[in-house]
Amino acid sequence: VGTRPEIIRLSATIKSCDKYFNHVLVHTGQNYDYTLNQVFFEDLELRKPDYFLEVVGSHLGETMGNILAKSYEVLAEEMPDALLILGDTNSCLAALSAKRLKIPVFHMEAGNRCFDQNVPEEINRKIVDHVSDVNLPYTEHSRRYLLDEGIQKQNIFVTGSPMKEVLDEHLTKIEGSS
Repeated sequence: VGTRPEIIRLSATIKSCDKYFNHVLVHTGQNYDYTLNQVFFEDLELRKPDYFLEVVGSHLGETMGNILAKSYEVLAEEMPDALLILGDTNSCLAALSAKRLKIPVFHMEAGNRCFDQNVPEEINRKIVDHVSDVNLPYTEHSRRYLLDEGIQKQNIFVTGSPMKEVLDEHLTKIEGSS
């Protein structure tokens, strides 16, 4: 994870992983202050990450370089069976480090497209979709985009969005906060 939206969207997935198998939770540190980070771990009742990479540099190039270098170090040390990536923020570029280490990459939220190459996330999406071993789009529409780009159908599994589980778990708290 690296940003607020990733923490929120992955919260139910992280809890399921905690329940069913051993895994390592890595936070790139793109959002690093309390109101953009720790409060979400507390409110969503998530455990602290095993690694906090503190990737933010003095400019975007340094931050992206830090994501690649620091994720590579963690992945080389841990050598997990796979890497699960969500979305299209710069933290997803850790997929490149995994591929260099021959670690399979699973990409949640694959296939989203805005068709504007000036949007940085669009570039990230395409890179990660094309290096991933398994793409996990939320919709049939996103699956078709992946197929149109030449990604093999046996590597694409439509999963739906994990937000339903997140909302179901926290609905009472959400309704009580208004």
